Amino acid sequence: MPNHAIRRRHQGLLQTLTVIHITLTLLLGSVDCGLHKWHLMMNTFRYLQETMLRNSLERARLNYGIVFECRTISDRDFGEEVHFHLQLGDLRGFRRLDAKKKLALFLHGWNDQGSKDWVQELLLTWTLFDANYNVCVVDWGNLSQNDYKSASMSIFDVGLTVAGIIMALEELRPRHFHRRNVTLAGYSLGAHAAGYAGAVLDGEVEQIIGLDPAGPLFTLPSDVSPKYRLDPTDAQFVQVLHTSGGTLGTSLKCGHADFYPNGGRAPQKNCRMFMNLRDMQNTNPIACSHSSAAIFFRQSMDPEYPFVGTQCGSYREFTAGHCEGNGRARFGIHSHRRAEGSYYFDTGSQQPYVQRRREDLWSIGRQASTRAGSGVRSGTGLRVKGKSKVIRLQIWRTGWRRRQRERNRCAFK
Repeated sequence: MPNHAIRRRHQGLLQTLTVIHITLTLLLGSVDCGLHKWHLMMNTFRYLQETMLRNSLERARLNYGIVFECRTISDRDFGEEVHFHLQLGDLRGFRRLDAKKKLALFLHGWNDQGSKDWVQELLLTWTLFDANYNVCVVDWGNLSQNDYKSASMSIFDVGLTVAGIIMALEELRPRHFHRRNVTLAGYSLGAHAAGYAGAVLDGEVEQIIGLDPAGPLFTLPSDVSPKYRLDPTDAQFVQVLHTSGGTLGTSLKCGHADFYPNGGRAPQKNCRMFMNLRDMQNTNPIACSHSSAAIFFRQSMDPEYPFVGTQCGSYREFTAGHCEGNGRARFGIHSHRRAEGSYYFDTGSQQPYVQRRREDLWSIGRQASTRAGSGVRSGTGLRVKGKSKVIRLQIWRTGWRRRQRERNRCAFK
């Protein structure tokens, strides 16, 4: 995950938010100034924010410096992992995509890049626990390494380039590839970039997973129009995980199903104690909570540990037990993609953050073994030949879980 350097990266942003808060307080004075002055101030901020975003959207263009680093589990080479790249203007990588599989694209956030360890670990985990996907990271580090405002204004270039890659794939393989088989997942600014890519594609992509969509300039100080940020019309199904609402992330409901672990605000339970912060390699509770969205997402890929929320009107109602009979929904790549509403759940203070449920692993494993043994196509189009691939994946998954347990024990010694 983002290392200790994220503390410095977000320090300027947090200072900016503080200045905005102080400015609002001074301008508004006491409560006696009236709500109309508050609305006037919010409308002013909204106008300034949307003016910047609109100008950036109108100037958006394809960026050939964005690299799509992909990996998949080979169906022909006994479950070996295959790495390759996609890039506009370079068609060689397109031939490496397995036409029988769906496509998943992950978009990192501000001041990050696709080569970071936490990004690579996330891609590996996704590949291990859902082999029916070609999984790629959209490395837009050439744009995200700028100051926050400049990076925010670049999300439309990123989204347009992602949409361009998907359109190119449709033209190259019209019989095997369609945008309705594409999943976009984005963290922080990457969530809004994914939303714009989905909008360019007329909201037809299969799903978008938003990981604590960035708040500043999008919902802070004021909420901008949905066309400038992630919203439910950007995909057939949009699910969002909120972990630092009101600070680096947003609490605003912006998906079909919005999940709020521990209320969706900072500090998350895993960011409250110093030893936990050390485990997160991050000593800033707010930045730690923001990055927890990506951490929880990666953990949720393991079907043994489902992240399940209960539909409720608020976290206060949830903790008071008023929503126990309400519907439930699962977050992540194993979601049923039919839920709508706001969902709340609590996590633990350390990995794996939620309770283990072996029955989920059994049902998923049994389905995979049945498909592998029969050698037929799965629902997503993956053709499995023999049991060697399933065995290889089981070995990798076991090793992954062992590394997670060892990492957790070492962090708390």
